[in-house]
Amino acid sequence: MSIRDALIVANPAARNGETRTLIPVAADILRAHGWSVEVAVTTSAEHAVETAAAGGSDGRLLVALGGDGLLARVAEGAIRSDALVAPLPGGRGCDFIRAVGGSRILDEAASALPFATERRVDVGYAGATPFLGVATVGYDSRANDHANQAPGWLPGGLVYAYGGARALLETRSTSITMTTDGRSRTFAGWSVAIGNSGHYGAGMKVNPDADLDDGELDVTTVEGLPRWKYPMLLPRYFKGTHIDGVDIRAARGREIEVSAPVGQRVYADGDIVGRTPMSFTVRQQALRILV
Repeated sequence: MSIRDALIVANPAARNGETRTLIPVAADILRAHGWSVEVAVTTSAEHAVETAAAGGSDGRLLVALGGDGLLARVAEGAIRSDALVAPLPGGRGCDFIRAVGGSRILDEAASALPFATERRVDVGYAGATPFLGVATVGYDSRANDHANQAPGWLPGGLVYAYGGARALLETRSTSITMTTDGRSRTFAGWSVAIGNSGHYGAGMKVNPDADLDDGELDVTTVEGLPRWKYPMLLPRYFKGTHIDGVDIRAARGREIEVSAPVGQRVYADGDIVGRTPMSFTVRQQALRILV
């Protein structure tokens, strides 16, 4: 790989502030390989987008050091200039890195970067907001609310389990209207998960058949599931064996719309991106990444 100039775009708040201490580690490793490295510490999601858009316009590699939310915002900026993006593990979940088979140990990931291979991947859109992993409505979004407020001492792998347990106490099945490539249906359900990579919650394969370059989004709906069964699903989510075609169903399409219920929060890559009704679309191979 010929690139020797990199801009590390870092979220200092990731991992409850721990990522701030990882910035010099990543920079030193790349410099040891002969790279010229600059660092930009973000102050907001918008700042991350603008930093990436400006920083990638001169051909530099954009190195995203943070969680999946930061990576999505760096990708949003990179798409504007067709810049190359390299994700490094700096968040608690690192689900996109899991999806592409990268290391979640910073030293290993940064040391492998100079020998990585470029790949183009799809980008999902929740309304106008790009996402790389999963967008959610319903129970999963409520679980995200609580996961984002989880205690700092809780290990990353348990954050979503904590959020899910809290959400289970207050979420109710409701009438959901969803349209997939023009085919509409209404059902009583708990949640809709729309996946690009299909990974979320620090390793769960909510959309187990999702493919990052097939030009489609995968959809998993939790429908007629009794409340008492929910806690027993967690191991199956990590294995990707939870879809049974009855209580939990899978679909796929290029354009998904969730039109009801109205006013529910929509999360994508762990961040709130709006409320229903919302359309979800995909741009095939819109992002260049190193894996």
